[in-house]
Amino acid sequence: MHSQSKAFRNDVVLAEMLVKEIDPNALMLKLANPARDQSTDWPQATAENFALVMSKTAEVARPQDRVLLLISTHSNPGLLNIHAGGKHLPPITPKILSDALAPLNGVPTLVVLSACYSGAFVEPLKAPNRVVLTATDVRRTSFLCKYNGNYTPFAEALFDQPGAENRSVSEWMGEAQKSIAALERRRKVAPSRPRIFVGDDAKAWADQPLKNWLQAP
Repeated sequence: MHSQSKAFRNDVVLAEMLVKEIDPNALMLKLANPARDQSTDWPQATAENFALVMSKTAEVARPQDRVLLLISTHSNPGLLNIHAGGKHLPPITPKILSDALAPLNGVPTLVVLSACYSGAFVEPLKAPNRVVLTATDVRRTSFLCKYNGNYTPFAEALFDQPGAENRSVSEWMGEAQKSIAALERRRKVAPSRPRIFVGDDAKAWADQPLKNWLQAP
């Protein structure tokens, strides 16, 4: 959602590669505010377009389907920032995101937020059939962004993780947390403390290999 770094659009491409490897027929809906020299072939990631994509997703999603939502951007506490064309646009708040996801409460949904302070979204997004993965806890930043121009460290630790498709969602996140912690120690930066929430109804599918969960019945 932020055009000041190439990492954010790249994160989506990286996630798409993993999902397509698992399920070539997966439906992808992508928005981006590309950085300089990046392709502009996707619709812009504005709050309005995000709301439209989420409403259309809710219209077509069936209880047996699977939804994975990735948002990658710069952030302030309680805000997922949107920047395009040199301008700051209205951000995504916890309420906006919670309201957008509410129609999907009956559909197994995995939310991945790669942004500083993204732990602030965990409480507002809690739902029984939902898993939420965030790059940081409520008060933490991810200073490692400045060391990696290709991807955000959190998205890379998840979506470029070797053998990710054979790990459960919980194991997948656990490996990412260990990878991030080791990188932060090497770089001597404050820990970002990525968080995970697993709803009561999501525990069964969160314990399945990712490849099993993502492949629709």
